[in-house]
Amino acid sequence: MNRTMDILYWVVGIIATGGAIWYFIKFLQAPAPEGDRTSLYIAIGAALVACVCALLFFLRHVNKEEEFHITE
Repeated sequence: MNRTMDILYWVVGIIATGGAIWYFIKFLQAPAPEGDRTSLYIAIGAALVACVCALLFFLRHVNKEEEFHITE
């Protein structure tokens, strides 16, 4: 279950990042001087989803201890 959630966070985070970039570019290319506000709001929302996914992924790995073998 732990590995499945990690993969889910990665996939959703990458898709949200791509969507944020796509909609931000769409906002910048709008013909109106103020841009397409809907695209901007979607881009901000997708960026927030990507940040939450990254935060959840890293918070799950905070207290994990790794073994370091100095000599082998």
